[in-house]
Amino acid sequence: MEAALTNSGLPSILVATKCEHPEDEWEVDAEAMAKHKYFQACIATYKVSTETPEVARACLQAILRAAVAHRRGTVTSLSLREPHKENGETVARRRAQSNLEAQESYGARPLSGEQSRHSRASSDLSLLKGFNNPPVTDGYRNQSRSGEQTQCQQPDSVPSDRITGATPLVRRIRLDKPGDSFLDVDESDAESHRYSDDIPILQRNEDSGVDKSAKIVGVSFDDLVDRLLGPRVSKADANFSAIFLCLYRKFASPSELFSAILDRLDRVRDDKTAHYLSKTATQLRIIEVVAKWVSLYPGDFARPATRKNLEEFIKHLSTEPIFSIAAQQIRRNLYLNVVEDDDTGWANADENGDWASQSASDDANKLAAGVSALQFDADVDGKPSEYSDTDRGSSVGSQFQSYDEYEREAARLEPSDQLPMNKFRYHIFMDVPDDDIADELTRIDWVMFSSIRIRDFVRHVSLSASQKEKCKSLRNVNRMINHFNHVAQWVANMILLRDKAKHRAQVLEKFMNIALKLRQLNNYNGLAAVLAGVNGTAIHRLSQTKNLVPADVQKRFARLVILMGTQKSHFAYRLAWENSPLPRIPFIPLHRGDLVSAEEGSRTFVGPKGDRINWKKFEVLAEVLLPIMKSQGTPYPNLSKHDTVRELILGCRMPTDEEEIYQRSVQVESGTGGSTDQGRKKAFPWFAK
Repeated sequence: MEAALTNSGLPSILVATKCEHPEDEWEVDAEAMAKHKYFQACIATYKVSTETPEVARACLQAILRAAVAHRRGTVTSLSLREPHKENGETVARRRAQSNLEAQESYGARPLSGEQSRHSRASSDLSLLKGFNNPPVTDGYRNQSRSGEQTQCQQPDSVPSDRITGATPLVRRIRLDKPGDSFLDVDESDAESHRYSDDIPILQRNEDSGVDKSAKIVGVSFDDLVDRLLGPRVSKADANFSAIFLCLYRKFASPSELFSAILDRLDRVRDDKTAHYLSKTATQLRIIEVVAKWVSLYPGDFARPATRKNLEEFIKHLSTEPIFSIAAQQIRRNLYLNVVEDDDTGWANADENGDWASQSASDDANKLAAGVSALQFDADVDGKPSEYSDTDRGSSVGSQFQSYDEYEREAARLEPSDQLPMNKFRYHIFMDVPDDDIADELTRIDWVMFSSIRIRDFVRHVSLSASQKEKCKSLRNVNRMINHFNHVAQWVANMILLRDKAKHRAQVLEKFMNIALKLRQLNNYNGLAAVLAGVNGTAIHRLSQTKNLVPADVQKRFARLVILMGTQKSHFAYRLAWENSPLPRIPFIPLHRGDLVSAEEGSRTFVGPKGDRINWKKFEVLAEVLLPIMKSQGTPYPNLSKHDTVRELILGCRMPTDEEEIYQRSVQVESGTGGSTDQGRKKAFPWFAK
């Protein structure tokens, strides 16, 4: 069998296995077998054992090199012609022994090829870590095509003690000339590190050498614009477009970005070397970015000069039939949605312009406000068409088409104190199914969550207190935060409503079941609000009440407490949030804290001159904002309005002061463990003032 392989013309390697056993127990003499005439044509021989894994690794690498070289037709020096004897040793054997001294240097550091900056991704040999690719040079290709015979530049003999024992008979092979070998053992350490496996593939470029000067920090604005307008070849490119349009105002004004986009459109138009179809595809891609920009952030174009430039852009698009549909979409957004809002004057804003232009802008704003009631089939206000209402009758209460509609609905969900909290409210609460209460809590949270524009999250953590007062849209963020606190207080007051422990236990058990329903709905904000009410000081101390709650209910609730716990920086919640399917509502206070850390922890501009953008900071912000964007894009499909539950949640008159709630807790269940502090609060309430 082995002789047939060597006679077939294929490159062969002779491997002796299980060499960890004593030599006197060997059934085959490996060295004698290697010297047999049938195996003298083998390009290498190895002795492998379990004690020398590096030998097995070297053997496997040699096999792969020989196979790939044979397939590429570059193994002319390995042709299995009759070997010529020279001092009792074949030329093939001498070639196989030529790199004994190179074994240690190869094993000490990863080697890699020279021919490509993406060698790991493009080579058949990339399956092995530390296995380099063949250098592709003109000389290499010419010699491979000509099939010239190579010469071995090695000593005439090799000491026999170098090829005995549990080491391979041949450590490394050289398949071609030293300059054309697959394993260039003469390369420098700098070249080996230059494209080693420690460097990611996408970072292997012309500047990756160790002799490079200090790495340039930050990114230029032009580079970011080029990526924004470049082809989208991955999901990361689409995410980059979304986060760039959201956050670019931190380092550039709308007019600067729009001018940069127009400049690139002009370059594409004036390019005489590109094919017409290629130019058209590039232009459509750039126009699509502009259309998305106007749709999502129309306030960026509210200033007179920027609005005029956009109108001129639309006018030029209208002259080309292929761009006419895009021009109509942008024009519709311009006249219906482009009005001054909180985006207009935020961060890097355009100049106001002269009085005449400002007056014309005001007239345009009035015109847009007058026709804003018109309805269109497609998106006109930054929400995609999937936001359209469903056919389910009462379930449309949680789905609207625009931020403005969500904001108007959220304004109706402000708490009031019209209804007294008494025994009658207790019976209503106990009669309502748990699912209905969880659905209404989720519907209210969803409306408030969807009324918040994505930039409002950034403004809420970056603006000063005086600037926040001028920003009208931030009331949507404040409304959701206040609603979170209101729900927590409502939960505590409902539990403390009755004087008897058995009635309080029934309410507490019901809220524990509601918390489980909220988790099943992926409403983490509502879940955290209910947990805040149940685990608050006023409720947590009610040991008699908790003892009446079934153990299995408490066990399920304890799991929810662990899920929303603060251990390891809310690790359990973050893991659940990342893996939760849509629709879902985030735990707003935690994500707001993440934005604060990202905003205050890094500078926007870096570099010696402070003119380069610290995009790493915006990548951290993107990790928080992108999941929120995605969550806002998919509404809950089957949430129905429950007016009775809404009145029960928002319309009850109840104490909101923490001390007053605590005093009620002490009143209904005094401490039984001899707590003097609790007794003092009950007997002498003025001590707490």
